[in-house]
Amino acid sequence: MNSETYTYPDGTTYTGEWEDNKRHGYGIWTRPDGMQYEGEWENDKPHGRGILINPDGSKFSGDWKEGKRDGRGMLTYPDGTKKVGVWKTGKFAGEKEPLVGRPSESGSVDDCRDLQEENRELQEKLGKLEGRKRQKKPREKKPREKKAHGISFPYLKKFNFVMGFLHLAQGALMLFFALTIDQISEFRTPIRSYFLQFDTASMRLVTNPDQLGEVPFALFVSFFLLLSALAHFIIVMPGANEIYNRDLKKGINKFRWYEYSLSSSLMIILIAMLFGVYDIGALVAIFILNASMNWFGLLMEEINQYTERTSWSAFVFGCIAGIGPWVVIIMHALGNADPAEVPWFVYAIIGSYFVFFNLFPINMILQYKQVGKWADYLYGERGYIILSLVAKSVLAWLVFFGVMQPT
Repeated sequence: MNSETYTYPDGTTYTGEWEDNKRHGYGIWTRPDGMQYEGEWENDKPHGRGILINPDGSKFSGDWKEGKRDGRGMLTYPDGTKKVGVWKTGKFAGEKEPLVGRPSESGSVDDCRDLQEENRELQEKLGKLEGRKRQKKPREKKPREKKAHGISFPYLKKFNFVMGFLHLAQGALMLFFALTIDQISEFRTPIRSYFLQFDTASMRLVTNPDQLGEVPFALFVSFFLLLSALAHFIIVMPGANEIYNRDLKKGINKFRWYEYSLSSSLMIILIAMLFGVYDIGALVAIFILNASMNWFGLLMEEINQYTERTSWSAFVFGCIAGIGPWVVIIMHALGNADPAEVPWFVYAIIGSYFVFFNLFPINMILQYKQVGKWADYLYGERGYIILSLVAKSVLAWLVFFGVMQPT
């Protein structure tokens, strides 16, 4: 078991003991906003005796289990009021009356004294760690697991530029085909509206279909990739890159979710039109549902910046919203056809999207579960970028080849 200092991408520091590249033993964890935990660790989580100091000045001293307050403890509020009792899985159980700075008949002051005695050995060990921390600057060496992947902000800047170029090259090639090959340029899908009107012959309301226009399909497929390229190039621009890096330190990438909400929503309505969804109302609903799925992804990251326990509600709602458009598409693609007569690219698109649709949330789950290298948010960020390129390229070319199918 070794002792060293590690600084995380968001500025959080940990000085203490490690085992198998995880915080284990005695250590001091300090966040940029002033929150600090001093105490025992096990398997990368507070476990044993420890003291948590919050930015507002409140302090908890007591027992911890797997990252949660569990056992005897004393909570001291900023005004000096104390609360002593027993915690179970992070929640207070058997609450006693708070103290107001003087002994009470309940014996709570004795409980405080007992807790302070129990903390004496802990404070001595932490004092040694604090002394080493003040005597020298944080060591540059990091746990092997933390630096194995070599991901840094400059690396991500270059990586985004390369990904932007790859999107641009494919989009430009598709745009060239869409403008020069007749079979591709002539492929257009109708946009229709269905409104009720009163039929004087039958004396009742009937649906009146009306064609609003046509979409140059292949041209919009190229726009899908060009839009993604633009997003990557914006990220590497000086001002935007500073915002990008600052948000990554907090475990957020707003650029990703806003770009996905536009580019992936454009692709999903193109796929829907390829499968016969021409109603303007259905297409608008599909676009909004898919965009909402990505906005829930952003909400997931914003909610869980500083929560001790991950809230998965936004994740669940996002998955539900994302499934909606595909229910409509599959109904149109397979509902009224002999499965043997459905073109190959229909199955290819549905199968590919199913795989990639699940890989994105899996990447997010691994981030929030902090599994292996995903404990570093930057590793998960690179995963999103790679998935984005592969998924968009595969889907875009499959849809583009769908244009070439005989009608």
